[in-house]
Amino acid sequence: MTIALKTYKKSRSFYKPKAFLVTVKSFEMQKIRERYLESRKSKHGRIGSVERREVAEGGLVYIEIENGVISHYEILSFLPEPRGIDVAKDMIAVSTENVVHVIRQSGVERIDDPWFSYIHTVQFNHCHAADRLIVSSSGYDCIFEYDLATYEKTWEWFAWEHGFKKGYNPETGKEIILTRGKEEASYLRVTGKDHIYISDPAKQVLPTAQRAAFINSVLYDGTDKNMLLATFFHEGAVYRIDMKDGSCERILEGMKSPHGGRNYREGYMATSTATGELLFSHGEKISFAGLEGKPEELAELEWLQNSASFDDCIITIDANRNSFVLIDPDKKEYDMISFDPNWAIQDIAPVIDTSTRELVKKIKEIL
Repeated sequence: MTIALKTYKKSRSFYKPKAFLVTVKSFEMQKIRERYLESRKSKHGRIGSVERREVAEGGLVYIEIENGVISHYEILSFLPEPRGIDVAKDMIAVSTENVVHVIRQSGVERIDDPWFSYIHTVQFNHCHAADRLIVSSSGYDCIFEYDLATYEKTWEWFAWEHGFKKGYNPETGKEIILTRGKEEASYLRVTGKDHIYISDPAKQVLPTAQRAAFINSVLYDGTDKNMLLATFFHEGAVYRIDMKDGSCERILEGMKSPHGGRNYREGYMATSTATGELLFSHGEKISFAGLEGKPEELAELEWLQNSASFDDCIITIDANRNSFVLIDPDKKEYDMISFDPNWAIQDIAPVIDTSTRELVKKIKEIL
C-alpha cells in the first residue's frame, strides 16, 4: 500500500527538539545536480558518474532543530567528500573518500585500506558492545569490519566473490566481469570476455556506473550480531548478509537507487531514493511525490538521500527539496525543515549523550 505524504497533517508538535551531526559531501549542490541530470541521458540506463571526477570539499556539520527550523548549526570541519557518520557514547566515526576517522577525547585514529574507495557508511555495533566498526567501500563493492581496540581488520566481504560481479561498460551498456583475482583475469582474457581486473586498488578506480552492486550502505542487523544489512544501489534491493559464511538473502526489493536499509521496529526500512519513497518490510510505502519545495528544473524527479529512525519520528534527507522531512507514520503527521540549498547532505547521526556533546565541541581542535 502506498500512502502520499502530502495527505498527512503538517505539524511541529509531534517531535522534540533534536541535535545531530550530518555529513555534507559537497557545498556545491548545483554541480551535483548537473551531473545527475546528465547521467540520466546515458545509454546504459544506470544513474551515476561514468568517469573519474575530482574529489569535492565537504564537511561535518552540527545541527539543532526546534519548532520547524534549524535553531543552530556549526561547520565543525572541512573534509574531502565525507559521507558516513555514526556516533557512540564516547566515539564519533566519519568517513571521507578513502579514509575512516574515529574521534575520541584522546584524539583521532585513522583507518586506511587500499580497497577503501568512495566509502559511504560507517557504523558501530551499538546493539552489542560498540567494540566493532563496519565500513562500506562502495567504490569496489566491498565491506570491512574493524576491532576498535586494536584497529585490526576482523572481517571482509567482496560482492564480486559472492555472485555479484557484473559491471557495465558505460559506452556500450554491455556487461563487464569485475575481478581482483589474477587467475580469473587470465581466464577471462583467454576466453575473450570483457572484464576489468583490479590489481592495484590504490591507483585504479571504478566510476559509479561501472560497479556491480554499488553497496552504498551497510549496517549491523540489530536482531542478530552476525548479520548485516547491505543496500545495493544498482539492483534496487537490500540484502541480509551472514558474516559467518558470507551468504546473503534479499529482504527488500523493487526500489530505484536505494539508500539506508536498516532495522525499523520489528522489521526493516529503506529509502527508494529515485522514486521518492520510504519502503517498509510490512508492505507499506510513503511517497514524497507532490510535496512542495522542489526546484522547477527537477520536475517529477525525486532524490531522497537517506532516512534515519529517531525515537519519535523518521527523518529523511530530501536532497531535491533541500529539507529534512520529519515523519510520524502512526500519527500521520510530518514537517519540513529547510537547510542550505548548497549542502549535499549524505548521512545523519543523533547527538543525545552528554559525553558525545563534549566530544562534538572538541572536533574543531582535533579533526
